[in-house]
Amino acid sequence: MAIWLQGLLFFLMVVAAASVVVALLQKFAPPTTRGHNNELGTTLFELLTVLYAIVLAFVLITAWEDKNEAGHVTFQESNQLVEVYWAAAALEPADRDEVRAAVRAYTAEVIEVEWPAMREQEPVSSEGLLLLDEMRAPVSGLQTDDDVEQARLDTVRDGVALVEESRTDRLFTAQRGLGPVMWTVLVPGALLVFAVMLTLGTPTRKYQFVLVGLISGMVALMLFAAYQLEYPFSRGGAADPTAYETAIERFDVIDAEYSQ
Repeated sequence: MAIWLQGLLFFLMVVAAASVVVALLQKFAPPTTRGHNNELGTTLFELLTVLYAIVLAFVLITAWEDKNEAGHVTFQESNQLVEVYWAAAALEPADRDEVRAAVRAYTAEVIEVEWPAMREQEPVSSEGLLLLDEMRAPVSGLQTDDDVEQARLDTVRDGVALVEESRTDRLFTAQRGLGPVMWTVLVPGALLVFAVMLTLGTPTRKYQFVLVGLISGMVALMLFAAYQLEYPFSRGGAADPTAYETAIERFDVIDAEYSQ
């Protein structure tokens, strides 16, 4: 189901539930008789909504920045893999092929194994680390008097280290959600705002439906957005492995046009 349709259905469900509560409440306490609550209730309502809006805005901004950072990390890691693949040309043919085979295997591991695990928020195996060790092994102790070749050897070593660092950032971001503490603030906070809103008097019964429905729907949409953005590699709008698929295409071009 499309993400916008999920959001619309959630919005309608919350507004419908809020309307039912309002209808039941009006049977016992019509909003036109609660005007005496407005002086204190409005002050309390404004205070709660401002505090809640600040917290919710902070959560949404943080979640959005984490999503953007996750996309940046994937392209950074894939570019580093391509750099290692290029720099391996400085090695002896056997070592070059070993490094490049490890780079390809690592990239395939990310796409085929690690990505589905991140989507399901499951732990990722250590196979990727073992493949990084395979990349590093052929160049771990190599030294040469040729400055150009030495620079490329250093590029391979440094590149593998950067790939490992980017991998750590990616996996950490994949598992880092808002946490139960933050959801404990967001959900009860929304209910508290809703409860205070019901105590306010309104000129007509219909106006209370409009007031409660609009505010409840807006809060619902913002909570829905926070939920979908909580994990950058899963749920709605999750990042995809396009960067790594592009890296494989670049590996093929390097092999076809530039390998000797």
